[in-house]
Amino acid sequence: SSLLFQLCSGHAPLNKHLHCIAKVPSPKCQQCGEREETVHHFIITCPKYTTQCLALQLELGSQTTLLKNLLNNSKCIKPLLRFIASTHRMEQTFG
Repeated sequence: SSLLFQLCSGHAPLNKHLHCIAKVPSPKCQQCGEREETVHHFIITCPKYTTQCLALQLELGSQTTLLKNLLNNSKCIKPLLRFIASTHRMEQTFG
């Protein structure tokens, strides 16, 4: 539940937020380097996680097109957490 709250509030341990609190030197995504690593970028648009995102889309269908659907629909929580686990992005913070 802590991770879901952090994702919803934009305070997840992703580079955009970590840069705001002076924990990392840049808000850029370390995986692709193309954009700031926001919650939307991490879950929806980062090209590094295309395979994982496709699996999430196949499981949930059109619900994955909007971030608010993923974060606010109880049917999306388990698939979203599986997506996050499959990216290994949060392992350093959450284990």
